[in-house]
Amino acid sequence: MMKYISLLAFKRKTVGGYCEAAAAEWADRTFVQFEDETQTFREFHERSNRRAHWLLAQGLKKGDAIVLMMENRPEFIETFVAVGKIGAVVSNINTNLRDRQLVHSVKISQAKLAVVGTECAEAFAAAMAIEPVLAADRVFYDTRWEQLPNPPEGWQPIEPMLTGLPTESPPKIKLRSTDMLCYIFTSGTTGLPKAAKINHLRFASAGIGMGWYGMNIRSTDTVYCALPLYHSNGLLIAFGSALVNGASFAIARKLSVRRFWEDCVRFGATAFVYIGEVLRYLVNSPETPFDRAHKVTRCLGNGLRPDIWDLVKERFNIANIREFYAATEGNAFTLNLDGAHGSVGRIILKSSNNLVLARFDVEQEEIVRDENGFAIVCKSGESGELLGKIKATTPFLGYSDEKESKKKLLFDVFEKGDSYFRTGDLLKQDEAGNYYFVDRIGDTYRWKGENVSTNEVGEVLTSFPGMRLANVYGVQVPNADGRVGMAALSHDEGGDFDRDAFYRFVEEKLPAYARPAFLRVKKDMDLTGTFKFVKSELKKQGYDPKLVNEPLFVRNDVLMTYEALDEYTYEAIEVGMLRF
Repeated sequence: MMKYISLLAFKRKTVGGYCEAAAAEWADRTFVQFEDETQTFREFHERSNRRAHWLLAQGLKKGDAIVLMMENRPEFIETFVAVGKIGAVVSNINTNLRDRQLVHSVKISQAKLAVVGTECAEAFAAAMAIEPVLAADRVFYDTRWEQLPNPPEGWQPIEPMLTGLPTESPPKIKLRSTDMLCYIFTSGTTGLPKAAKINHLRFASAGIGMGWYGMNIRSTDTVYCALPLYHSNGLLIAFGSALVNGASFAIARKLSVRRFWEDCVRFGATAFVYIGEVLRYLVNSPETPFDRAHKVTRCLGNGLRPDIWDLVKERFNIANIREFYAATEGNAFTLNLDGAHGSVGRIILKSSNNLVLARFDVEQEEIVRDENGFAIVCKSGESGELLGKIKATTPFLGYSDEKESKKKLLFDVFEKGDSYFRTGDLLKQDEAGNYYFVDRIGDTYRWKGENVSTNEVGEVLTSFPGMRLANVYGVQVPNADGRVGMAALSHDEGGDFDRDAFYRFVEEKLPAYARPAFLRVKKDMDLTGTFKFVKSELKKQGYDPKLVNEPLFVRNDVLMTYEALDEYTYEAIEVGMLRF
C-alpha cells in the first residue's frame, strides 16, 4: 500500500509523478466523477498521457506556457496534468473574463497555444478580435456541451487529434518540484488580473498540508468540488488533495446551491472545499431532504464568517470546519485544526514560523514605523497587516510580472537586510496564538476617528432576519474627513424589508461610527468568479441617485429609520444641509 511520505520526500514529487503513482496503486478504482461519467485512476492517467503526447506534437517543450480557458469538467484536469507531465506551464484563465481583461491575461502568459472549451469560445474569440495575441492556428477548441459549427478561421478541434495517440507516459524529462507548473490569476477586483506563479512543490504542499493534515483525506475519501478549477481553492486544494492522497474527485460544472447536497449524496462525497460566501448561500437556501443525508464529515476553505459558523455545522451536520488563511502567490499560511470559532487558525509547521502582525495606519494605508524606521509588532488583540518573512523554507514566488512582485515586498522591516511579503490583509491574534481575519487593506475605512472593518460590519448586517448578503464599503461625503459607511444589501424582501426594524437593529448592534449612513438594495450582488464582492464600481457610484438605478436609502436619526434617498436629499447632503 502507498503510505504517507515525509515532507522531504514529497518535495521531490511532481504532478505527473503523483498521477503515475496513483494509477499504479489504484488502477481500477474510481478517480474522476462528473455528471454521469466516471474515470478510474488508470483511465485518467492514460487520457492525460494522450494529451501530453498531443502537446509535444504541437512543439511544446519544458517551460513553455499554454492558455487553458474551460469550465469545470474532466478535460480541464486532464489538460492540466498533461502539461505538468511535459514540464510546461498552464495559464488558468478565469472563465468570467472578457475583452481587455481577457486579452491582458493571455498576453502576460506569453503562451504558445490556447486550449479553449467551446463554452468559452465566443468570449475568447471576441477578445482575440480586439488584439490577436495568439495566432488563430494556435487556438484549439475542446467540445463537450456546445458544438462549434462555425469556428473562427484557423481554430482547430482537439478531439480528432487525440485519436490513436499513445496512452503510455510521455518521455521522461528532468523535472524538479521547484519547476513552474501553472499561473493562477488574482480576481482583478483592484485592477487587471495578476498571474501568481505556482510550482509543482506548491501543488504537492496543498495536497499534503490542506488535504492530508487539514481534511484527513485518505484513499477511501471523495472530495467534492463546486468551485472553479481556475482558482487555487478548486485546483490546488480540492484537486490536489484528491490526486496527492489517492482519493476520488467529484466535480460540478458550476456551483448550484439547489443541487449542492444532492451532488454530495450522489457522488458519495466525504469532504469538500469552500469559499465563505458559498456556505452563506447554502445556509440561506430552502431546506432539502439532502441537507443531512450526505456522508460529508469535514470541509476546508476560507472566508467563512463567524455569524454562520455554527449554523453550517448544525444544519448540515458537519463535524469539522477547517478554516485557513493563505495567499495564492504568498508565503503566509495558517490552518484552524482546533475548531476555534471564527479563527483562521495558527502556524502549523515550526519551520514555517514566519508570520508577524505589523501595526498599520489605516488612514495613511502604510505600516507604522518607530523612530529607528522599523515596523512595530502588534500587541495581542490589536489588528495589523500580516507579513510573511521570506526565507528558504518560506519563499515568495510572486507574479509573472516582476514589477508587480516587487510591490508586494517590504525590506528592512524589523532589522536591516530582512524582507517580508505583504499580504494586504489586516488580522489580529489572541493570546493563544489563533489568528482572526479583520479586513482587506483598502476596505477598512476611517470615520469619526475610528477604524471601521467592512468585514465585521458585514457580519453584523447579515444577521438581520432575511438578510442574505451585505457588501460594506466607505464613501466620501462633503465637509467631512474620512469615509462614511454604505452597504449594498440583498434581502429576501428586496427593498420592502422593515427599515424601521433594521434601523433599530443597527443602533443596537453597531457603535455609532460603524452604522451605515447609506443603503443600496440589490437583487443580485456583484461577485467575482470566485465569489468575492466587487466594490470598485459601487464606490464610484456612491449614493448618487443619478448613477444608481436601484433603491437607495439614507439613515434618518430624527425619524429613526432608513428613508428613501432621492435627488432632493442628495442635493441637501452635497451642499452641507444634511450631515452625519
